[in-house]
Amino acid sequence: MEKELLEKIEKLEKRVAELEKEVGYIKEDIYEFVEDEECDGHCGHCGGCEE
Repeated sequence: MEKELLEKIEKLEKRVAELEKEVGYIKEDIYEFVEDEECDGHCGHCGGCEE
């Protein structure tokens, strides 16, 4: 039982790491898109108006 739980935890940790990478790529794409548009800084990425 304990071994099965540890295996499940390891699988989940690997999946979370994969998802974190994917989210990072998505954020980069969003920032690039926002920068291509007229960015007013609300995304917090470029610090434009710093609101």
